[in-house]
Amino acid sequence: MNAVYFGGGAAAGIIGWLTVFGTVIWPRLSRQPKVEQLKALTAIHLFRYFGTTFLIVGLVSRKLPSGFAYPAAYGDLASLALAYVAFVGLRRSRAAKPTLFPVWLFNLVGTADLLLAMVLGPALIRDPADLGVAYIIPTVYVPLLLTAHFYALKVLGQRSSDSPALLSRGPSLTASTPAGT
Repeated sequence: MNAVYFGGGAAAGIIGWLTVFGTVIWPRLSRQPKVEQLKALTAIHLFRYFGTTFLIVGLVSRKLPSGFAYPAAYGDLASLALAYVAFVGLRRSRAAKPTLFPVWLFNLVGTADLLLAMVLGPALIRDPADLGVAYIIPTVYVPLLLTAHFYALKVLGQRSSDSPALLSRGPSLTASTPAGT
């Protein structure tokens, strides 16, 4: 039964963060220049050291499989380092020619890290109660991180000539028709 509650909590976390981003955060953030959008979305990941919680016995059970705990913790630390590199690169970037390679690298590695944990967790963890207080990470924090990666990849995938204001309005409703027809 714990697995059902845990899975429901993780799903509710993803739905919750997608709702918050889609209705509150993204409408405001999408009006910002691309570099500012990416800085905000990257800054969310500057707390990925939380993954080291999986290594602290007492916060997690001794029964938490090391095959899950170590890749999750060290993957988060690697993602944290890449997030800082990407963030510093964005801070030093010019709006006309932003440094995006570190941002791409961070988002691809960070997303892969979270997806790996989402595969290893159910495959190795017999009882979600073994997560202890770290239960909050996959049910609240990972959904936030995945949502931020989704939006960052969305921004990175935009053509550089796309204006944030134009993208938020959608297609124009006016059509060019010859006069008098």
